[in-house]
Amino acid sequence: MVLMDTSDADKNILKYLEPIASSSETKEIHFFNSISEMKIPDGVLKDFPEIKDKSIDDRKSQLQTVAKQILSKELMAISHFHVKEGAPSKAILRFVEKNNIDLVLMGRHKDFIGGGVLSNRLARRAACSIFIIPEEAELSINLLHVPCDFSPHSKIAMEEAIKISRKYEGGMKIICQNVYTVPGGYHYSGKTYEEFAEIMRQNAEKEYKQFMSGIDHEGIDLEVVYSLDTNDNPVTDIIDFAKEHNPSAIVIGVKGRTATTALFIGSRAEQLIQYNKDIPMMVVRPKGKNAGIIDLIKEI
Repeated sequence: MVLMDTSDADKNILKYLEPIASSSETKEIHFFNSISEMKIPDGVLKDFPEIKDKSIDDRKSQLQTVAKQILSKELMAISHFHVKEGAPSKAILRFVEKNNIDLVLMGRHKDFIGGGVLSNRLARRAACSIFIIPEEAELSINLLHVPCDFSPHSKIAMEEAIKISRKYEGGMKIICQNVYTVPGGYHYSGKTYEEFAEIMRQNAEKEYKQFMSGIDHEGIDLEVVYSLDTNDNPVTDIIDFAKEHNPSAIVIGVKGRTATTALFIGSRAEQLIQYNKDIPMMVVRPKGKNAGIIDLIKEI
């Protein structure tokens, strides 16, 4: 599913869609656009009963014209275009649920006020993975950056990165970044800050080996990097690392959501989605791990 807003950012999303859809067993592509509620007086509608339908048809035609400029004939043949009236979040979530969508591609405007709000809502609620593409991002297929704290959702992200790497000829390199922290009470151990930092790093190395022992990564070009957090904010370490290495995408896993579990996808994931305005980001969730559709719409 591709979210389009009829801005110049749409063309950049389509550039990413072409290699993604071509390298996978994509059966259908749904292009989705949400327009504001058309508040047309009854008297006007009586005289011009087709005005709403014509407006929607014009928007669909606009989306199709842009898609044809970028996509191959093969991908256009499996493409469907949808324009819905009303609030974007609710309309998108209903569509994802109804059509059993696997992946949502969406753009992000760098300087748009409130940027990241919709992507955070979808990451919390949609029963699928989300790929967020900044409007000025350059398409590349060489490196995936996986921030990793060795949790179950980190495993989901790593497995997805490995799956992506294997899809491309020659593979894509994966860098696993673990950000470790020196606990505040380290001085009670009799160790210096530097000494305890080394203890934490060695422990991270052990956890990484145990973590990867349960993941099939044979033949993958994989590097692990350990970063010491010095400002009590691991998210800034992740973003700084990404800006320095310019990966094709950051891949993060988020906590599953059911009707009985907590709302949040994880504070680090929330912050990464909010503050990362430059690097494409894949937000990976196990298929179907969301709230019931009625519950989630009530909470928006």
